[in-house]
Formats: sequence, structure tokens, C-alpha cells
Amino acid sequence: TAALALGHAESSLPELAALCDEHPLDEPLQVLRLRALRDTGRTARALAAYEDVRQLLADRLGSDPGAELRALHAELLADTGPEPVAPGPATPAASAAPRPAAGNLPARLTSFVGRESDIDAIGADLAGSRLVTLLGPGGAGKTRLSIEAAEAVRDTVPDGAWLAELAPVDDPDAVPQAVLTAIGARETVLHGAGVDSVRAASDRWGDPVARLVEHCGRRRMLIILDNCEHVVDAAARLAERLLADCPYLTVLATSREPLGVPGELLRPVEPLPEPVALRLLGHRGAAARPGFTV
Repeated sequence: TAALALGHAESSLPELAALCDEHPLDEPLQVLRLRALRDTGRTARALAAYEDVRQLLADRLGSDPGAELRALHAELLADTGPEPVAPGPATPAASAAPRPAAGNLPARLTSFVGRESDIDAIGADLAGSRLVTLLGPGGAGKTRLSIEAAEAVRDTVPDGAWLAELAPVDDPDAVPQAVLTAIGARETVLHGAGVDSVRAASDRWGDPVARLVEHCGRRRMLIILDNCEHVVDAAARLAERLLADCPYLTVLATSREPLGVPGELLRPVEPLPEPVALRLLGHRGAAARPGFTV
């Protein structure tokens, strides 16, 4: 934040602490407080505060801290080394642990067959357009292709690649909240703002679109809007607003019809050719029953 960057961590701490007490589930606000604690030499206190937040999120929401909090926790551990333990075999330094990747893309549980050239093409599309829509019929593999393509470009979006699944959303008015939940912005969400901005944003907490704009405004991130067709107008309005107000955001959509947003680049996704489909069937069959052949 501006205040912390200017070396005002000490003077910001009391107000940050008060705001965190008032809004304990606000993860970006908690990040500001932990950074202020670290910058004032209170790394041990920051670690203890992280544990408090982690426990609170588990108790109230049944979830783990988001990517930004986890990444900061790893930095704090790297600054201090592992927590003291009883004498015994030496443990590896915490700094050797990999930094958690930002985003919520699901882990790959099955092989990916037959779309390698499509991934390269989509990567080129995303490099030249901020809205790319994978267009095709149901069952063509758009969702899996979008996830693989997002994984391939993950290094270009330091604030993460995020999957927002819209298939379960029946009410078009619920689309912004579904995306807000998917990217982990549970309460007011700020990036690069000081304490005054945190307070000023409180009036906008009830508007999920405004909260999304606040969260994504200065972040370099990719959002997948998956299965837009049944809420296509709402998805299009949200995409257009976010792209207009968040200059570093990229959107990858999957749909059976175009969103119709200015600047949208359409990438048709056809069903797999028969030889590739048979190879995929062989992979899936062998995974379920060893020795299976097509």
C-alpha cells in the first residue's frame, strides 16, 4: 500500500488493527496488517496473527486462507526460519518450500489428450486480446481446455488464474457474486490502497460488481467465466465492466454462444476428431480398468 511503501507502517498499525477487529474475515485487510507488523520488526507477532486468521476462517467459513495470505505467510516463515521445536533431527528451512501459486485452478486428475495445438493458439489469443471466448457445443471439452490454457499462461498473471463456474448459477443477478466467491474475495477487497481507502470502500460492500472492480483493479490476473450460455447477458455485462475498469485483467470465457462484448475474440472448439477421441477413450478406459484397449 502507499502508506506501507512510504515507511508509515508504525503509524498505520493502530488503525489497521481496529479495522481488522471490525472486519475479521477481510483477508486483504488482514494482509495489510501482517505486512505492517512485519515491516515494524514484529514478524513473530505477524505469524501469530496469521494463525488467528487461519483458525477464524476455518471456524466460520470452513475454508483455508486465500492465496495472498498464504504467500505472505511463506514470506514470514522465510524471514524467521521454522518455528522452534523440541530437539531432534534438523528440518528443512521453510524458505525451501515453494511459493503457493495464486489462483484456484483444479488439480489435474486425468490425462489431457489431443488439444495441444489449441493450447498454443489460445495462449497467442490471450496475449493479443483481453477477452477470449471458447465457443462450441456442449461436451466439446471447453472447460478442460480453458483450464489447461490458463495453466499454460499462469506465469504471465502473477495475481493468479481463477476459475468461476457459472453452470450452477440459475439467477443471472447472481453471476457477480459467484465470480466474487470464486476468486476468494470474501469481504471488501483492496489492492494497493491505504487505510483511508479501506474505510471508504465500506459503502460498496453490498455491491458485488463494485467489490470485484476494487479487487481486480490493479491486479494482473486471469478469470475463466465457465459455461456462460445460460446467463450470457449477465456474464457479458460483468465482463465488459471488469475489462473497462481493470486494465490488467484478462477474461477467458467458455460458452455455446458469443458474449458480444466489444473486443471479444472467438476461438471455436470443435469435438475431437475420431482418432483422437478413440485415443482419449483408451486413456480413460485403461485408467478405470487396467488392460483396457479400444
